[in-house]
Amino acid sequence: MSNTVRIEHGSLVGAEHDGVHSFLGIPYAAPPVGDLRWAPPAPVAAWDGVRDATVFGNSAIQSVHTGFDPGSPESEDCLNLNVWSADPAPGARLPVMVWIHGGGFLNGSSAMPLWSGQQLAKRGVVMVSLNYRLGAFGFLAHPEVGCNFGLQDWVAALRWVRGNITAFGGDPDNVTVFGQSAGGAASRALLCTPSARGLFHRAVIQSAGYEDYAVVDSPSHERATKATENMFRHLGSSDFARLRRLPAEQVRAASFAEAGVIPPPGQVHTPANLVWYPVADGEVMTEDFSGWADGVPIMFGCTQDEARLFHTPTGLYGHKSQSSLDPADVYTVSTLANMAKAIGGARADDILAHFSTRGLTPYEALCELDTTGVWHEPALASYQRYATLDGRTAYNYRFARVSPGARRSGLLARHSAEIPYLFGLLTAGDDYDATDVHISDTIQHAWTEFARTGTPRNPDGTPWPACTPTDPHFTVIGDETKGVPLDIAPVCEMINSQRRGTSRRLRTPRPASPRPQDEVES
Repeated sequence: MSNTVRIEHGSLVGAEHDGVHSFLGIPYAAPPVGDLRWAPPAPVAAWDGVRDATVFGNSAIQSVHTGFDPGSPESEDCLNLNVWSADPAPGARLPVMVWIHGGGFLNGSSAMPLWSGQQLAKRGVVMVSLNYRLGAFGFLAHPEVGCNFGLQDWVAALRWVRGNITAFGGDPDNVTVFGQSAGGAASRALLCTPSARGLFHRAVIQSAGYEDYAVVDSPSHERATKATENMFRHLGSSDFARLRRLPAEQVRAASFAEAGVIPPPGQVHTPANLVWYPVADGEVMTEDFSGWADGVPIMFGCTQDEARLFHTPTGLYGHKSQSSLDPADVYTVSTLANMAKAIGGARADDILAHFSTRGLTPYEALCELDTTGVWHEPALASYQRYATLDGRTAYNYRFARVSPGARRSGLLARHSAEIPYLFGLLTAGDDYDATDVHISDTIQHAWTEFARTGTPRNPDGTPWPACTPTDPHFTVIGDETKGVPLDIAPVCEMINSQRRGTSRRLRTPRPASPRPQDEVES
């Protein structure tokens, strides 16, 4: 089978490994440099001859450096994508899965090994991953130029998929967008993007991209606009002709102070503080589901212990804050009280009283509170909304498996814990055992089956339960994968009770007694 394909802009030569053909670093839009900095993505120029597609393209400028390797050089010239296919024949008509990477819209790259499409492609899908503008380069907001440039990059990539994926064996009429963390928020944003309507046919939203927070302020157009004005003060100009000539590093450095990764002194901090983010501006992105075409099912979920990843000695994005805790350290209850006020609102005292009855350490309570307020409760609110939308089908899951290595480290089912399972990157050993390998097979099957048919299923053919308002169930991925009633944990219920429009709350039973920390709580 040939490693050369012809697309609308020219010919490409890729590589083959273990039965999967890869085509890397394919440009899907013109370099967003010079006058195209802070402008919608422009069409890519055609090329003569055969373009080498065996090496990843540039990664976007990393607005925050956390010590990991993005996998390729950083550059503003970063609008490229990658394709993996086991059958790059125009008539194959395989389902297409388009991955949008995470990293808080501040860092990350499709060149990173943990997001390789090699294993998913073996399961009969065409896997696509893409780079997009990050930080202020992608999510600055100003009335003179607009906003949501990173979001417009995703739409441009989907248009590229629509026009070219047949050459790689993909079906342009069966495209699934999926992403985790910031990538999950990207999938949700595309549901609200009119120009994306019809470019995708399924969506998976992992560990972000739910309803706005119940108590904490969510990212907004106003927040991004204010941050942009502050950044311009750091740069000493608001003249876009001058700003577009500044070195990228100077812009990156100025944008960092406004990114929301360093909390004010004495204040708690969570991922909810992030600023450079896709926001509803009424044009590119709307408040309603203007990009969600009829008949497009979605799958969404989170992990059981999301916040454990962020509560480390170095904190969020490498910067220590009051909410950045190490289990080996000793903390007073005042830190927990501050977080309860920030996340729990008017129910802060009730939340603290609940934790006091369970004998949790401040660290354990903070992790649970942060996980609940930033992930579990917004996901519950999404369930409440999706379950009552006419003509919409949604599936909710919770990843709760704790591998042997995660148990030893105390990270449990932390944020991003499902990624090695989804991309087939784990083997039995010190960190994972045979159960984990089985769960990886189950997750890959469910995701690719959802892409193929619109219904996630277990390998034995059992379909996952859909979201319903009268008999709510969701799927728990633990030591085994099964549908269970959607119980609402007490802290989640306390936060959810403060959300506007809670009159249509789900009819769910309350647990008779508190359960262990590592059991499933919604």
